[in-house]
Amino acid sequence: MSNKLSIIKNFKKENYNSYPFPFFEIENAYDEKTYSLLRKDYNLFHSYFKNDKKYNDNNIRLQISSKEFLNNNLFKKSIWHDFITYHSSKEFFLDLFEIFFEDMDKIYPDIVKIIENNKNNSNFLNLRGIENNDKYNFVSDCQPGINTPSKFKSTVRDSHVDSPVELLAGLFYLRDDGDNSIGGDLEIMENTSKKSVLFHNKAEVLNVHDLRVVKLIRYKKNKVVFFMNTVNSIHRVTPRESCELPRNLTNIIFETYNQKDNLFKVNYKKFFSF
Repeated sequence: MSNKLSIIKNFKKENYNSYPFPFFEIENAYDEKTYSLLRKDYNLFHSYFKNDKKYNDNNIRLQISSKEFLNNNLFKKSIWHDFITYHSSKEFFLDLFEIFFEDMDKIYPDIVKIIENNKNNSNFLNLRGIENNDKYNFVSDCQPGINTPSKFKSTVRDSHVDSPVELLAGLFYLRDDGDNSIGGDLEIMENTSKKSVLFHNKAEVLNVHDLRVVKLIRYKKNKVVFFMNTVNSIHRVTPRESCELPRNLTNIIFETYNQKDNLFKVNYKKFFSF
């Protein structure tokens, strides 16, 4: 991992779990000096998002895509310019691929073959966007964002799986030192029933009573979590108490639209009318 800004440079094998789906977390991803620079420049995103009318909505996600970011002069001299360029790159994707290789080979062997056979091709990976999604084997996005201030207890997203075009996803937490609110943590879930999970709305779990929390990942500064997206990759954000401060988190994703089928099928509950 050659880049000094790599968010996974401190990864160790003991950080990794295969159950209930492949994921890992890293405490203190950066040294204090680098993290301080990233946190200081995150104020640029606060200024950017405060111009959005939705900033006053309660506890919702606002984010900026890599493409939007790189075309905005506001961020040109920020450390985030290098951060986003690197974490949406082929080099970083292949580093993640190496970490997840064994599980990916079991779950998505065809994807592994595509990566190994096409990684040196010009159409292997590019930034996510309508003009790129179908042209490239994989597309990436690194999205700095916030959860807006919470006026009352609520969750940003309940138990769900991510889009079935998403292969890998990560979160980088930059908790404000003044944020003493409770909640807003990530829960890794498993299905304890022998029945298939049923989904509704935006791939949210319908039979939540069949779920059990396997691991609670606290929202802490300088923390990183990555996971491979599968039909079993159920996770949720715990309800967050009221807080006047936004929550800072950057989302990193790698997706594939260039397949005959999605990575998995989401089993939606069917409703019948008589």
